[in-house]
Amino acid sequence: MIAELVSGIVYSSIILLTPLLLAGIAELLVEKSGLLNLSIEATMLMGAFTAFMVAYYTQDLLLATITAGVAGIIMCLLFALLTVFLSLDQMVIGLAMNILTIGMTSYLYRASFGWYVSPVPPHIKETIRPIEIPVLSDIPLIGEIVFHQIPHTYLAFLLVPLVWWFLFKTRLGLKTRAIGEDPQVADYLGINVNLIRFYILIFEGFIVGVAGSTLSIAYYNMFLDNMTQGRGYIAIALVILARWNPLLLLPASFLFSFIDAAQLRIQASGVIPFPYQFSLMLPYLLTIIVLIIAGRKVKGPAALAKPFKKVR
Repeated sequence: MIAELVSGIVYSSIILLTPLLLAGIAELLVEKSGLLNLSIEATMLMGAFTAFMVAYYTQDLLLATITAGVAGIIMCLLFALLTVFLSLDQMVIGLAMNILTIGMTSYLYRASFGWYVSPVPPHIKETIRPIEIPVLSDIPLIGEIVFHQIPHTYLAFLLVPLVWWFLFKTRLGLKTRAIGEDPQVADYLGINVNLIRFYILIFEGFIVGVAGSTLSIAYYNMFLDNMTQGRGYIAIALVILARWNPLLLLPASFLFSFIDAAQLRIQASGVIPFPYQFSLMLPYLLTIIVLIIAGRKVKGPAALAKPFKKVR
């Protein structure tokens, strides 16, 4: 009984982990280049909205996922224009884009389906289903939990070692870390700071857009206003908790998701009687506590969130 409960929580944790890990690994790479993109919340939300709209009208989930990635790229291109090329304040632009996207997606959703979409909102017939990996999915206990997930989850797990290898084992990764520490010195050495940041933001846009698509066409079969519910901000907090290390981001994301999955099980079982509002805030509360304990002396990239202007 206990084993089934634990395995169920772990399986749910991996499901909840997927959008956080996808957004977190992309944001970690961007922050390593010295940019702080708070608008990944907006990018996820736009990805969720775009994926649902495409899936609703075409019934093609692959096309919906790819289109969500393209929508994410467009969002990050806007961020790049304002912060990389115009050197505007990154935090102000990020927050402004988040507020704008909440209103824009809500308006476009109602403009498409009418202003009164309750009590039964528009939904799609099919959602993205888990895929079993041959042989590995037959491993007792672990196979059913880890290797029976949606494709987005496998992509998230794959990106962790790939981003680590890119950052610490390639020349381009070394340049990325260099401009995150001191873009002026990197510029003097002949590194094209703005171009590298631009390409990294395009990568982030696609990955975060795909992360948003999991919410509307994998976990749910509909779009809801502000359905990201702060996941972009949580992803940024997890990057800090992971000390900007891709390999540590996976356990950090799993910790948050495990607590989230556990509180959902507690609410469903009714074994521990306490207000559901406390259950909902539990993963966020514990994340803050862990950040206070483990993140006090953590130092990120020296140039993080600082505008860069080419001087030569």
